[in-house]
Amino acid sequence: MKLLHTADWHLGARLGRHDRLPDQVAAVRAVLEVARAEQPGLIVHAGDLFDASRPAYEALEVGVQALGRLAEIAPTVVVCGNHDSRALFRVIDRLAGAVRPRRLWMVSEPRVLAFAELAPQPVALACVPFISPAGAADLASSDPHTAGGTYADAIRSINDQLLAEARRTAGARGIVLYAAHLHVHGARPGRSERRLTVGEDYATHLGGLEHALYCAFGHIHDPQLLPGGAAIGRYAGSLVPLDYGERVQRKQVVLVSIGNDVQVTEREIATGRPLVEINGSLEELKLRAANGGLDNHILKARIHSEHPIPDLADRLLAASPHCAVFDLHNVSARQAARAIAPSAGPDKEPSLVEQFREWRTTAARGVTAPHEMVAELLAEALEGGDGEGGSDLGLGQLHGRAQQVLGALGAAPARS
Repeated sequence: MKLLHTADWHLGARLGRHDRLPDQVAAVRAVLEVARAEQPGLIVHAGDLFDASRPAYEALEVGVQALGRLAEIAPTVVVCGNHDSRALFRVIDRLAGAVRPRRLWMVSEPRVLAFAELAPQPVALACVPFISPAGAADLASSDPHTAGGTYADAIRSINDQLLAEARRTAGARGIVLYAAHLHVHGARPGRSERRLTVGEDYATHLGGLEHALYCAFGHIHDPQLLPGGAAIGRYAGSLVPLDYGERVQRKQVVLVSIGNDVQVTEREIATGRPLVEINGSLEELKLRAANGGLDNHILKARIHSEHPIPDLADRLLAASPHCAVFDLHNVSARQAARAIAPSAGPDKEPSLVEQFREWRTTAARGVTAPHEMVAELLAEALEGGDGEGGSDLGLGQLHGRAQQVLGALGAAPARS
């Protein structure tokens, strides 16, 4: 049988103010072209179909349409990634389940899928969506050997249970496959990837995965083999370079042929507008941009010059009017500096009353009493708070009346 493996589309992602959906649509078309040409028996998407748990309608539409077209070619399985919504996956999965024969599965919980007609032998696919440390502990709590263990121990327990079920389902001569959205210890993260879910706290191991003929992984954006060589498999990588940390990565889909042995090949795909980074002179920028050389590129540039270049962006767009500028910065050796006005001496620290007046007139909210009256009362309190003869803000009069009331109460006869 033949398997097509892809991952980390991140539909709806942006690069600054630039929408990457046009680039992602171009890359999805390239994936579809490979699928139509190769006619795989099974398609596996290893997670992060969307970039956000609540994708924009445009991204949602692109994703649903693409999955529908893939499912027309071959049964398609999508594993939920850390950017995806489990709730959204469940909804799409229910809709997909209403179609007969079923061609699309959206996997939001660890499970085994069985396919009887993909190959001469039965095929079982063990699926592990992204699992947080708390979720891993909950799922593995039934195994006493993992009590108090690490995140990797919990994932190992889940893998062992799923692969044992997959072997039973496929039988002695069947094909066992594995798909997951996880970080494997030793994998090489890209420069841009978020350390929150790519790090030692989220690292798992490959122990037990040697029982699968191929392991389709998502989560690491830099395409690569699984480390260590204990299990056959790859990270397919992200669909397009999501930022400049991924600029030099070659994006691809993975084709796996399973017969007497397992053959894995990578097919490079187009990824829409290239990301271009320039750190040089104005002449270098002009040379790259001449005659539309940077049209349909996304540019990040630091241009060094002796004096400021006030019309840098205009010069760029005159040569390449369809260049998308992510960042354009002029680093000038002789940047004009603002003169510092001479001062006769150090500034005088404003008084507390002056600071209070400024706060009342500029920052205070919900005040009703006149600003100046309140400021005068504060000044009187500060001037007379510790000395004799200063204003007591009416406290003396209030104290006198209280004494009168207490005296009257003391003189009144007690009631029987």
